[in-house]
Amino acid sequence: MEKTVIIGGVAAGAGCAARLRRLDEDAEIVLLERGPYISYANCGLPYYVGNVIKSEEALLVTKEEVLRERFRG
Repeated sequence: MEKTVIIGGVAAGAGCAARLRRLDEDAEIVLLERGPYISYANCGLPYYVGNVIKSEEALLVTKEEVLRERFRG
């Protein structure tokens, strides 16, 4: 069985993990992210800093539990 460790979530890390799962349902995939959200709208950060988007919650996309359930983590 192949094991892959991905460091960092957001678009690249979460996208990579999802793609690996689609390619090999039996692969062991470990995604390391220091925050509670492994995916957020990175492109929205300038709008949040510029106070166009008022709530930080509006940038949050996926929690670990959601990805784990969806891709059998």
